[in-house]
Amino acid sequence: MALEVPEPLGEDKKKGKPEKLKRCIRTAAGSSWEDPSLLEWDADDFRIFCGDLGNEVNDDILARAFSRFPSFLKAKVIRDKRTGKTKGYGFVSFKDPSDYVRAMREMNGKYVGSRPIKLRKSMWKDRNLDVVRKKQKEK
Repeated sequence: MALEVPEPLGEDKKKGKPEKLKRCIRTAAGSSWEDPSLLEWDADDFRIFCGDLGNEVNDDILARAFSRFPSFLKAKVIRDKRTGKTKGYGFVSFKDPSDYVRAMREMNGKYVGSRPIKLRKSMWKDRNLDVVRKKQKEK
């Protein structure tokens, strides 16, 4: 029976230097925080904000609604940390911009669960701390 020894995390094999761990610092409403959930998403995806979701909608239901688009990657419904109840919105991501545009046109106002959903372009990149600081310097 062979034992696998995991390689140390955070080190580059070639140089032996510690690899810089990626962190997502967000800012909104005058406060900043680290958001590790952004690391679950593809960095160069095309993301849609899905609003007005009913209480019965979960990640699977949202994913099924958008999975007919070939470059569909992921769907996530945002939930309250304490109660676990949905906050009424979520996100869907696509790899291909043409699927993103098609989904925006075809799915806006369609029923997902018991309500018609409202779709908007996701503004998640605009809340990244680096982007906010860059915009402040330009002013």
